[in-house]
Amino acid sequence: MSVSLTDVSNWMTQYIMSIFLLVGILGNVINIYMFTRKESFRNSCSLYLLAASILNILSIIWGICPSLYTLYNTDPSTYSFIYCKLRLYTLHTLLMIGRSLMVFACGDRYALCSRSARLRSFCEPKLAIKLIIAHIFVWPLLTVHIVFLENFTGHKCSMLGSNDLIYGLYSTVIAGILPPLLMSIFSILTIRHRRELIIRLNAARINNKRDTTFMIMLLSQVIVYVLTTCLYPTVTLYRAITGDQTKSNQRLQIESFLAFISGSFLIYLNPASAFYVYFIVAKNFRKDCKQAFIRLYKRITGERRRVQPTIAQVNSILPMNHAIKL
Repeated sequence: MSVSLTDVSNWMTQYIMSIFLLVGILGNVINIYMFTRKESFRNSCSLYLLAASILNILSIIWGICPSLYTLYNTDPSTYSFIYCKLRLYTLHTLLMIGRSLMVFACGDRYALCSRSARLRSFCEPKLAIKLIIAHIFVWPLLTVHIVFLENFTGHKCSMLGSNDLIYGLYSTVIAGILPPLLMSIFSILTIRHRRELIIRLNAARINNKRDTTFMIMLLSQVIVYVLTTCLYPTVTLYRAITGDQTKSNQRLQIESFLAFISGSFLIYLNPASAFYVYFIVAKNFRKDCKQAFIRLYKRITGERRRVQPTIAQVNSILPMNHAIKL
């Protein structure tokens, strides 16, 4: 059983996670292109999604590329002290910035639906930019303890004893429970107040349509996130609590495989699938993508719209023609 589970893990890493890497980068690049257009760039929610897309690319590259490298080469964490200290710290920081941005995006949609003008003021693009910058500086400080929890023994990089338990409890609460809980709470509140949003924005149908589209995209992403992370807290907490127990090789292999599924495989499915989730669930987003790429194609190929002469231009030309005939 241990050999088959190891083979399955290696096969999933080599083929399926390689697909995650390629389609994830492609999808998030398209997201960046869509969210940097003039229409979307003035919306606070699109700014959070734009920043999250950039973080998704960095998380996918930093997380998956080393896994693919270690399939055919020696794991750098077994001989590099610096890499041992930074690999989990960097990955966890990138993932947490992306997760917290999604939480703030959900809060942004709830604030937009609120009756309170003060809460609605949090939906300003300028404030969103400031909060995004704050995320970039705050999270590396909040997660720096991971550097000290990792132990490098010269041939192995791991967390031992109480360090493993501390990280297990921390990651269960901070990464596995709080983000999906906050996303779900804000999403439920947003759905409850959606009718008020429609009434409030009825006079501006274009903005109403765009805000509703962002809301649908965000809610669908929340569902995917909850589904892909629900296993992670359970497996992480179980391994941390039972870390000191004597276990058979079969049990260790099963736990290792479950940890791979919950902590590596499913973790990257969420950032890799963001664009495709948006594209499937949001009709207006699909329409915007089509129009945006048609304009991009015309710009690349040099195609120009034919400019029709105006009536004034025709009138200014006609007398000249008559004068020539005379």
